[in-house]
Amino acid sequence: MSDHNTMKKWIKRICLVVVLALAASSSYGADNRAVKQLKVLGTAVIHEKNLADGRQNAVNDALVAAVGQVVMELLTGETVVQRFQQINDSILAERDNYVQNYRVLTESVAGNTVRALVQVDIAVDRVSRDLSRLGLALAGAVYPRILFMVAERNVTDADFSYWWGDRRLLSRTICEGAMAATFQATGFEIIDPPDLSSPLSLPVNASEADMVALAGRLGADVLVAGYGTAATAPHTTGGTVKSFEAVVEARAFNVQTGQPMGRTRQESVVSNQDEVMGGREALSGAGVSAGHDLSRQIMAVWQQEQDRSAVIGVEVEGTGGHIASFVRLRTAISSLSGVKELKMNAMSPDRADMAVSYQGSARSLADALLLQTFSGFGIDIFEVTPKTIRIRLVNP
Repeated sequence: MSDHNTMKKWIKRICLVVVLALAASSSYGADNRAVKQLKVLGTAVIHEKNLADGRQNAVNDALVAAVGQVVMELLTGETVVQRFQQINDSILAERDNYVQNYRVLTESVAGNTVRALVQVDIAVDRVSRDLSRLGLALAGAVYPRILFMVAERNVTDADFSYWWGDRRLLSRTICEGAMAATFQATGFEIIDPPDLSSPLSLPVNASEADMVALAGRLGADVLVAGYGTAATAPHTTGGTVKSFEAVVEARAFNVQTGQPMGRTRQESVVSNQDEVMGGREALSGAGVSAGHDLSRQIMAVWQQEQDRSAVIGVEVEGTGGHIASFVRLRTAISSLSGVKELKMNAMSPDRADMAVSYQGSARSLADALLLQTFSGFGIDIFEVTPKTIRIRLVNP
C-alpha cells in the first residue's frame, strides 16, 4: 500500500513537471516581429526614353506596395476601405518612414514599361504604431465597451432630456443615438442605458467621478459624456423655411483610470419648415460628426494603453487530478483574440497561476472566456478585478 501511494505521488510530480515544461517552452500570441521582409513587384512607364528614371519609379512603386501590403495585414479590409484617404495621406505617402532596407533582385523592360522585383524590409512596429495613433483599429484588436451619457435639448424644449435623471426615457436622445450608431458601425460594443425600475435621479451635470463610477457599475470600459443643444440659427431669412443649428460637445474617459481619452465639439446647420424636425436633423448631424471624431481619438488612446499594460493575472483552482482540463483551458485562453502572450507563474497541486498579456480589460477577457465551450468540463469565473481573473474548474 505504501509503494502504491509513493507511485501516485511520483506520477503527480511527473505530470506537474511536464505541464510546467510545456508552459515554459511555449509562447502564445501574435507575431510581434519588428521587421518583415517582402518581395514586391513594381511597375513604371518609361518617359522620353529615360530608363534610369523609369527604373527608380518602378522601385518607388514597389516600396509603396510593400508598405500597403503590411497595412492590409494589420487592418481589416473594411477599415482600409473606410479610411483609405487617411491611410494614403499619412502612411503610404510617408513610405520612407517604414522602409528599413531594400534591394532590387531583378528587372525587365518591355517597350516603354519597366518592372522591378524588389526585396523590401518593412518596420512593421512603426506601421502598427502610426496606424494606432491615427485611431485605426488593428485586425484582432479588442474594442472597448462604450457607455453614452449625452443629454439633449431641442429647439422647443425647456430642459435637457437624459436617461440618468428623475424620469425614465424610452429611447436615447437624438444626438446620443447618432453617436452610438456611428461607434457601433466602426466596431465598438455599445452598452444600452439600463432598464431601471426607479430613476437614478442624478443631475444633468453630475460630476465626472459619479458618471465614471456609474459607467463602471454598468460594465463599460469607456464613458462618453456630454450634451447636445439645438436652436434657431441666427440670421434666418424670411419665409416658411428656417435654419436650425445644433452643437454637440462630448468627452471620453477611461473608466478604469478615470483619465480623459478625448473630446470633441461639432456643429450642424439644416433647413426645415418645422422647428422640431429641423432641430432633430441638426442634432443627428452633429452627433454623427462627433461620433466619427471621438471614436478615432478613443481608439488611438485605447490601443496605446493596451499595448503598454494589460498584463492580467489568471488564477485557476481545481487543477488537481484534472491536468488535461487545465491544459485545454490554457490553450483556449491563448487562442483568444487580443491575447499576445501567456506565461506560467506558478503551479501547485490544485492551483495554477498565469500571466496573460491582453489587449483589453480583465472583464472583457473574462467575458470572452465565458463564450467558450469546453468538452468534458466547465469553468466558474467567480471573481474579476481590474488586474485578476479567478477561475474554478468544474469537472463532472
